[in-house]
Amino acid sequence: MIELNFILTKMNIEQKQQKEEHNLVKKYLEEHSLVESNIVSFNNFINHRMQEIIDELNEQMPKEEIEIRLGKIKVGKPHIVEADGSSHLITPAEARIRGLTYSAPIHVEITIKQQEQLESHDVEIGKIPVIVKSEFCNLSGMNKEQLIENYIDPLEPGGYFIINGNERVIVMTEDLAENQPFIEKSKEKIMLRLF
Repeated sequence: MIELNFILTKMNIEQKQQKEEHNLVKKYLEEHSLVESNIVSFNNFINHRMQEIIDELNEQMPKEEIEIRLGKIKVGKPHIVEADGSSHLITPAEARIRGLTYSAPIHVEITIKQQEQLESHDVEIGKIPVIVKSEFCNLSGMNKEQLIENYIDPLEPGGYFIINGNERVIVMTEDLAENQPFIEKSKEKIMLRLF
């Protein structure tokens, strides 16, 4: 009888712990999104890392007769240039419907120095796909009514790209490091694994 009471008490404790763990997860999800890390990482890449890459390139460029320096990098807002030459901001809904890539232009300041003459230009070097609901998304800062007007569910978390009209997500996976030994102890054995 004592063993049965002990087992029941242990089961009750485990159930309470599971309930507390579920409450903890629910509380976290009330304040954060599952895709929040993707959006934060993308914003950091655009705001900081891209400029760091440009600065690293500048350090590696040889000092020759014609010196080329890359300056400030800027990422615009997603827009589309129509066949007639007109341009307007594009929303994720329009990109989906028209089968377009939801991307923004990347501009970099290029300075060319030749025999004490200095010439500077702002050049578009390409486009980068933009994560929906990131800082660089055209939906950023819109209220509930504005999102509905743009055919976006206000409860949608975002966190995905639109490439040729199709939604694409970043799938994070955890993988073991290659060529690294993993030593496991079990009972009286020691096992070495190498992937």
